[in-house]
Amino acid sequence: MNRLAIFDIDGTLTDTNGVDDEAYCAAVASAIGVAQEAIDWSGALHVTDAEIFRHLCGMHGLGEPSVELMSRARAEFVEGLTSMLDQVPERFVEIRGAGTMLQRLANDGWMVALATGGWGPSARLKLRAAGFDIDDALLASADDGTTRADIVQLARQRAEAFYARRFDRVVSIGDGVWDATTAATLELPFIGIATDEKAERLRRAGADVVFPDYRNISEFLSALTTANSPRCAV
Repeated sequence: MNRLAIFDIDGTLTDTNGVDDEAYCAAVASAIGVAQEAIDWSGALHVTDAEIFRHLCGMHGLGEPSVELMSRARAEFVEGLTSMLDQVPERFVEIRGAGTMLQRLANDGWMVALATGGWGPSARLKLRAAGFDIDDALLASADDGTTRADIVQLARQRAEAFYARRFDRVVSIGDGVWDATTAATLELPFIGIATDEKAERLRRAGADVVFPDYRNISEFLSALTTANSPRCAV
């Protein structure tokens, strides 16, 4: 059987949700000329860096952002992350056990692809900082699609081209409710990676399997073969 695991990045492979949010808010606030406290993307239709930026531009009276404005925000974001990496590299680490887990996947015949709602340059920076070396041809990001579903589908297509095969089983792994709802939309089996209230939110969104990290590799590998599509996305 040809099997593919599609991973989100922030909060799923890299423990970077906090530093990512801080750098994104600072960069976007600077680009659109508002205070960081005004950065609220709770009403965004699609939870990706690009679509959140569009939402915020509209919310603050700027209309549809130009390519130049979005490029500037993205560049400032990467600059901010780079500065943070220099100052606090300990904030750019893997989710516990992630590196070992990826090695086991390869040994067990699973192929891997990445689908992130983040912009591509920032995603690559965080992957490198956390010690991951995954071919760029296997990554789909907010630079490539409007919706999370678009991005996941593109990651699958790129993996099929890269590995020169069609996949019989494709499993999505993520930490956000938007990851679970995307898996439900695409009817993909889903595994959540989260703790505490985030884990409960994933369960309420229909995830029947949620792990805090990858330290129990045998249980994670077993879940890849048995996980179902989220039952009820909310």
